[in-house]
Amino acid sequence: MKILQLCIRVPFPPSDGATIAMYNISKAFYENGVELKILSFNTNKNYVPAEKISQEFSRQTGIETVDIDLRINFYPALLNLFRKDSFNVSRFIQEEFKSRLKGILSDNHYDIVHLEGLYVSPYIDIIRKYSKAKIVLRSHNVEFIIWERLAASEKNSFKKMYLRFLAKRLKQYEINLLNSYDAIVPITSVDKNTFEALGCKIPILAMPLGVNVNDYPDEGNQPEEFSVFHLGSMDWMPNLEAVDWFLNYVYGKLVKQIPGIKIYLAGKDMPLKIKEMANRNLVVMDRIEDSKNFMKDKPVMIVPLLSGGGMRVKIIEGMASGKAIVSTTVGAEGINYINNKNILIADTPDDFVSAILRLKNDKECAKSIGLNARKLVEEEYDNNKIGKDLLTFYESLLIK
Repeated sequence: MKILQLCIRVPFPPSDGATIAMYNISKAFYENGVELKILSFNTNKNYVPAEKISQEFSRQTGIETVDIDLRINFYPALLNLFRKDSFNVSRFIQEEFKSRLKGILSDNHYDIVHLEGLYVSPYIDIIRKYSKAKIVLRSHNVEFIIWERLAASEKNSFKKMYLRFLAKRLKQYEINLLNSYDAIVPITSVDKNTFEALGCKIPILAMPLGVNVNDYPDEGNQPEEFSVFHLGSMDWMPNLEAVDWFLNYVYGKLVKQIPGIKIYLAGKDMPLKIKEMANRNLVVMDRIEDSKNFMKDKPVMIVPLLSGGGMRVKIIEGMASGKAIVSTTVGAEGINYINNKNILIADTPDDFVSAILRLKNDKECAKSIGLNARKLVEEEYDNNKIGKDLLTFYESLLIK
């Protein structure tokens, strides 16, 4: 099978949720015999020089990249208020990407064009014109829901109004395109149900993201020092919102209950205001190059998400490493968890503090949750198996 994978970011190195999700599916494709080609945007915010992409990944994927500047300029954003298109999507429409895509499609025959997310959907017409391939949207989130949730939790009236405006435009765009693909592969069954409720009539299969379980050492044994950590890119608004909520409503109560606790906050583009809060209890770090090593000696992961959608890669990574995880319901959305067995769910500041206290005071409970979490990943989120299941679905599309 020949697959062209279109990415909104370079999927190497796999260092955050988005790149891990894209990289892992690429790896599953070529390890299962797919002849794979990747065309990707290379954004200014997450720019990857060609020499940073491994030779092996380049050889397996024939990756080509197109530079794009996604900085928000005031006047285009203002003018968009008087147009009907989605500003979120329009930023990804670029002539060089169109040209490169035309050339690749004209020179090659593909069975599947695999779109990594909504923001490469503006190129559907070009794909239809230059290829007979089936077009499949790999949906990482129902995008407009993220923006609706952000708007709902925003306190500033002007920001709330603007976020609602963006969400409304994005929702209309997302609905209009629902039946323009040949199939949709959402990451969660929750998203699948949402698409179907919105009018999706084409084949749709919920397929979770996977990890290569053997890459994650099972750290079920508890380190001597009790600590908690949050790991996530802070250029993603839901992560920033989550950390702000934790610092404003949970942190103070937690330190009162556990005066010597160490709380680690880490992630790319960590805001200066958070860095300046660092003290003997709070360790603030920027980009983490090796997430597995970072997690190794920290027993408890926190995921205090209030908005967002899809599925959190970092939770799956934490589970694979045998961590005890405390998450909001939103944070754990899309994962087939059982509360109090392989994760602890906490949706209020007091519940968050209580859950962390429980893990500190009951080491057997913490160990059991971590071991059960690892078992869940081994059984349901193995990347190679997920890749095989996805290719079986793709084969069914080709015989129709």
